[in-house]
Amino acid sequence: MFTTILVASDGSDTADQLVAVARSLATQDRSRVVVAHVNELMVGRGGAQSVHPNEDLLQRKVRLQVADLKAAGLDAEIHMQSTIGTAAKSIAEMARECHADLIVAGASRHGPIADFVFGTAGQRMIRLAPCPVLVIPPHN
Repeated sequence: MFTTILVASDGSDTADQLVAVARSLATQDRSRVVVAHVNELMVGRGGAQSVHPNEDLLQRKVRLQVADLKAAGLDAEIHMQSTIGTAAKSIAEMARECHADLIVAGASRHGPIADFVFGTAGQRMIRLAPCPVLVIPPHN
């Protein structure tokens, strides 16, 4: 059903859930899995800085997620980029570039007011994506 599945991973423990879902789907269809990570930058007087102070650890985690997929016998690769602004637009662009049939994303939340004003990451992804988006809610 899917030839290429793109997983939007932020390197968090919640992203492990997304990778597990993608692994299950990819195993069924023998799909290629692209794990995409975006380093969100904010610009200030000191130049561009990562939004996440532990970005190097997050990137290491994403590399481990891809290594685990490869160890499971799947065709897996990683796409990383840095951007100023939200990750949703960059993820959508990466999905176009790798011809993804499906994006697996998390339903990250920033609080009720921010979610109301800006929407969740999953909602932004649905509006921007060139293909279907499977939004996985976080485990409670």
